Amino acid sequence: MPIVKALLKHGQNNFAVLIIEYVDFNQLALRETDFISKLQPYYNVLKEGLSSVGYKHTEATKKMLSELAKNRVHSDQTKALISSVNSGENNPFYKKTHSEQSKLKMSNTKSANLFYIYDSYKNLLIVFPSVSTLAKAINSNHATITNFIKNEKLFRGGWYFAALPFNLSDVPLISDITLTEANNLILDIKNSSHIKKAIFVYNKNKELLWKFDGINLAERELKIDHETIKKYVLLKKPYQDYIFSYEILID
Repeated sequence: MPIVKALLKHGQNNFAVLIIEYVDFNQLALRETDFISKLQPYYNVLKEGLSSVGYKHTEATKKMLSELAKNRVHSDQTKALISSVNSGENNPFYKKTHSEQSKLKMSNTKSANLFYIYDSYKNLLIVFPSVSTLAKAINSNHATITNFIKNEKLFRGGWYFAALPFNLSDVPLISDITLTEANNLILDIKNSSHIKKAIFVYNKNKELLWKFDGINLAERELKIDHETIKKYVLLKKPYQDYIFSYEILID
């Protein structure tokens, strides 16, 4: 490994071990992945926290591991345990056709790319294992979500998506996608599919007055022309007693 070679070459006195952040154990892999992605440390051979993704063994190591695997013999107790764990409904291929088995194998071999969901105030809500997982859950598609990640625009008037956290100190309010809170969040996003671009209306003191699900609704309620609203959103200037925005204004 590069770090071992460097220690042998330069000596331990030329290296230091520093604690850069204290985190809960269930957040350890996530935070390590964030630091690896942002800092891209030279001596770090792994691409994800607590994972060997991105690391390639040398040919000598591969040969050694192969020989060890050939000589490995499971005990009868271990064999029975493996059999019980993977039998019936516990088997990932239970009641699946051959083509479904192939698809599942392929999906399991792909490395999941974490991505982050924030609310309209840019508070981190949850971390998802992949874009595709969310896209399927909210009846969207991978390309659409990727586009919102790239442009950092508010999705369906309520959420930001990001490939990396906005701040390294961000901690998700929902720690697990299996929780009820996560299901409620997915339902909220799914039920907002009718919103293409929300309009936030402020007074001149930048105090939020209303949120409309689209410009047409704002036009109807405020009796202000559609094109005028769009114009002053882009100008970022007050019109009469109002300030219009596609996003929450955060000082």
